[in-house]
Amino acid sequence: MGGIMMPYMADMAQQGYVTPNTIPNLSLWYNGSTSATVVNGVSTNNFNTAVSNGTSISSWIDLSGAGHAANVNGGTGKEPNYATPIQNGLGALFYTSSNSENLDINPIAWMGSLTGFTIYVLARPTVLPVTAFPLTVTDTSTGIWWNGTNYSLGVTAGNRGTATVTNDTTKFHSYGMIYDGSQTGNANRLTFRYDRAAQTLSFTGTIPATTGSPAYFYFGGNNRSGGAGGALASTYMDGYIGEILIWTRTLTGSEVASVEYYLNQKWGLGL
Repeated sequence: MGGIMMPYMADMAQQGYVTPNTIPNLSLWYNGSTSATVVNGVSTNNFNTAVSNGTSISSWIDLSGAGHAANVNGGTGKEPNYATPIQNGLGALFYTSSNSENLDINPIAWMGSLTGFTIYVLARPTVLPVTAFPLTVTDTSTGIWWNGTNYSLGVTAGNRGTATVTNDTTKFHSYGMIYDGSQTGNANRLTFRYDRAAQTLSFTGTIPATTGSPAYFYFGGNNRSGGAGGALASTYMDGYIGEILIWTRTLTGSEVASVEYYLNQKWGLGL
C-alpha cells in the first residue's frame, strides 16, 4: 500500500473502529465493499474503479500488502460477479455453483509451517438447503466450509472441528476460525466464532501443532480433484462473500473483539 491510506480506510478510521491492517501479521485481506478492490481483467494488484454491478470479476486484490491477488480458477465463465449495493450500501462478490465460480491463490510458503492463524469471513448463502458452502479452504483442508449439515473447520486433512449453526439467506454472517497449535487439546487449539459468539465444536482426529504443506487457497469453491483432503472436490457455493481476512498468528481476545466489531459496524450486521 506504500503507506498511503485509501479513502475507504480513512472513512473506517473516522467511524471509530480499527482497520484490519493495524493488527499485526495481516497476511491476506480481500475487501468487496468497494469496486476499487476488484479487477475485471488480467491479474494485477493495481486498483480498478471501472467495475460496476454485475461485472465479472477475474481478480480480487489483496489489501494486506503481500500482493497475493486471488484469480479466477477455470477460465472465462468461472468468474463471480460484483454485486452492489448488497449490504449496508456496500458491495460483495456473488458466486453461482452452477457455473463452478471460484477464485484461488497459488500455494503460499508460509501456510506450511504455521503454529497459529486467524481467519475471518463475511458471507451470506443465497440457496437453502445449503449443500456446499466453501467460504475459504485450501487443498490440504485448511479453512471453513459447510458440508451440508454443519460447518467444518480444518487445519490438516482428516483433522477438523464441526459446528451446527442455523443458516439463512436473509443476511450476512461473520465466520471466525482461530487456531493456536501451541495449546494442548483440540478444544484449546481450534475455536469457531459465528456472529460474534463462540460455537461448540465436535472433533475428528487430532488438531495438529502446525499446519500442513503449502497449498492453494480457494474462495467460493474448489475445482481441484481431491481438494481439501477429498472432502471438497468440485464443490461450489451459491452466495455472497464480502470480506476475507487472514492473519498468520493467533489473535488475542481483544484483537478478536476489534475485528468482530469492525465487521459488525462496517457491514451493519446488527450483532
